[in-house]
Amino acid sequence: MYKKILVPLDGSELAEKALDHAEKLAETFDAEIILFQVVPLVHIYGAPELVMPLIVDDKQKEAAEGYLTNLAGKLKKRGLRVTAKLKIDMHVAAEIIDFAKESGADLIVMCTHGRSGITRWVLGSVAHKVLTRAETPILLVHLKR
Repeated sequence: MYKKILVPLDGSELAEKALDHAEKLAETFDAEIILFQVVPLVHIYGAPELVMPLIVDDKQKEAAEGYLTNLAGKLKKRGLRVTAKLKIDMHVAAEIIDFAKESGADLIVMCTHGRSGITRWVLGSVAHKVLTRAETPILLVHLKR
């Protein structure tokens, strides 16, 4: 049923909780796990004619690559097929949705951070955007901090 399971991660321990579910599904269906992280690119706004992208520095990119490589290695030691992919973009949810399509993922497994109220309004909800816009089936794991 599932051959490719996409697990979007943001580097937090909470997001990694989705791996427990993805791992069990991968074992059951002999599926590949695709670890995916979007390093957010932020724009700097000045005068209207001075909108510039803030370039992600090499340290931030290297840290994200190391993080994904480390997680992939742990999962591979447990006998799972794992690949890891990193993208840099300011639209995290859109990148997750697009990559799910591009990679042929059969399922997206991700955690919601459980934010509510003003925090959710200010930060937005990547999980909510993915849930309401993706064509790929989603297993959304809600965990409290």
